Amino acid sequence: MSADPVVQLLSDPRFKGRPITWGVTPEGYDAVRRAWLTHVQAEEVLFKPFTENEFNTQMKVMLSVFTNDCVMELAATGERWDGHLQAAEFYRVFLSSFEGMEWIPQALVIGPQGVLDVVNMTGKLVNEFAGLKQVGSPVHLQWVIYFPWVPAAGKFKGEVIYSIRELKNDMLDRKTV
Repeated sequence: MSADPVVQLLSDPRFKGRPITWGVTPEGYDAVRRAWLTHVQAEEVLFKPFTENEFNTQMKVMLSVFTNDCVMELAATGERWDGHLQAAEFYRVFLSSFEGMEWIPQALVIGPQGVLDVVNMTGKLVNEFAGLKQVGSPVHLQWVIYFPWVPAAGKFKGEVIYSIRELKNDMLDRKTV
């Protein structure tokens, strides 16, 4: 009888201590989920017109779930923002680039490695962002965003936006997973 392939793979030195070997407890899962929900709730407040005071208040909440050395990265363009100050600047640029933003969740995976969030976003591009240059045009995109979890810190390392693709009309009608 051959050895268990899962045991063999997990004993491979390439995976030692890497996210694939991390276990999950109900408390650990809840910590990841709660941090993500805290961040998203504050972020969505800023999808509507806001004052500078509201921006600062919500940003404090949003960044509270990120490590001090967090990284915001747009994988498609290679742009990145390091640390809390630059992360706040990322959000300032991002939020000022769209008008009438609406996010419709499509898929969400929460685990000990973090959160993978797939959303359909619509709005109007008012400033160039992430390689989008059609200022004044409606935007219909799907974003795939990874929030890597740092277990020792109990916080996210930031966000990595891995994919941006244009949505077709039939995809815009889907409201939930």
